[in-house]
Amino acid sequence: MFSKHHLPLLLLSFLSFAAFAETNLSLAEALQKQLVKATFSGAKDDTAHVMQSSHWGPCMSLEVTNQSSEALSLSLAYGYRLLPDDTNVQTMLVTQSLMVRLAPRQKKNYRVYAMCSEAGDAAPGSEKKFKMGKRASGHLLGLAELIERKKYQNSTAQDAVWCLTDNRDLHTIADDDTTLMYDLRRYVARAKGLPEASIYGSPAAPAAEPQRTYSTRTVYSGSLSYSVSRTARVLVALFDEANHMKTVYVNNETQREGSYTYHYELSSEDMNHQKHYLRLFRDGKLEEEIAILP
Repeated sequence: MFSKHHLPLLLLSFLSFAAFAETNLSLAEALQKQLVKATFSGAKDDTAHVMQSSHWGPCMSLEVTNQSSEALSLSLAYGYRLLPDDTNVQTMLVTQSLMVRLAPRQKKNYRVYAMCSEAGDAAPGSEKKFKMGKRASGHLLGLAELIERKKYQNSTAQDAVWCLTDNRDLHTIADDDTTLMYDLRRYVARAKGLPEASIYGSPAAPAAEPQRTYSTRTVYSGSLSYSVSRTARVLVALFDEANHMKTVYVNNETQREGSYTYHYELSSEDMNHQKHYLRLFRDGKLEEEIAILP
């Protein structure tokens, strides 16, 4: 039995626990209860100027402010959609869960892993704002779960998302890591009701990259078109599978507002049986990528 001398110590312990107790909610619940204010946008470049994709990976930023007088522990689960204010920009799909802890009235910034879900729309620039939408369902939610569980935060998983959302060909999911590739192909094939055997074989050439055959020599050609809404530093270059820069079309030039198109043409000798990528970097950030498949 506790004596009266123990009561102050017990009271102090209780008050200390209460001071650090947190309310656990999902971010969606906290927003609905107006406990927090949250703003999503495309992520800005790292201070180290590391080139990263604006389509997938930690490509989104979250600024969240606790508007309440209580400490909050919030969760943002994989599978939630982030809806752009600009309808010309892609809706983003969260592909990695995030935990947010906020003291009363505290504001924090986080990076959010996500992937694009509308291949025909623009990537999320840092000036583009988003709001939290509903969670995906069905096969798309299952794919987000697979990406998080297997840590497939890469361009191949992005292709798998587009296979579901934009009905792209199964064989656009291509990677040197065959375990990763067949995991993703198998999931998408089952989602689309395709036979198991369809996951094997080589990629078909995309319509945007037609092949012209002259004797035994194949030519791969196509074009990259984009618009600049404000003056930016632009790099357009061709890379091989090992990420070596092979051809530079635009060498970090400052381009003004307007529309631009660059054509590429590679022979089978140039390709050397390797996948190549035509990439557009705007102010050091990867914005567009075209895979050229042998």
